[in-house]
Amino acid sequence: MEGNSGGGGADRGGNDVELLCKTLQVEHKLFYFDLKENPRGRYLKISEKTSATRSTIIVPSSGISWFLDLFNYYVNSDDNDLFSKELQLDTKVFYFDIGENRRRSKNSFSSRPVTRSYAKAHNTLLFIA
Repeated sequence: MEGNSGGGGADRGGNDVELLCKTLQVEHKLFYFDLKENPRGRYLKISEKTSATRSTIIVPSSGISWFLDLFNYYVNSDDNDLFSKELQLDTKVFYFDIGENRRRSKNSFSSRPVTRSYAKAHNTLLFIA
């Protein structure tokens, strides 16, 4: 695992100001953590990039501490005690799912607007444990 500073790509936010950028490499994936601010407030943009795809979720400032608590929960809990969670903030619902495949366990973080049905596309980030 390797971390450094750097942007997650072109800024498409118009009036968005980049406050802090960090890049983390885990195996063959790059994760970008960009703290930004616009007229509506601060937010954390988390992006995952593999060789073929890029996924991004936006976390409003009101949910950043909850995200940190969840990361600590998943890292420090016994595998038998883990369960999926969800959080609604403003106009988004965030889903935190756990599971495993043949290779290892994984955590999936996804978001979708409140107004859309769950069946429609939503952004998903995959963190391998």
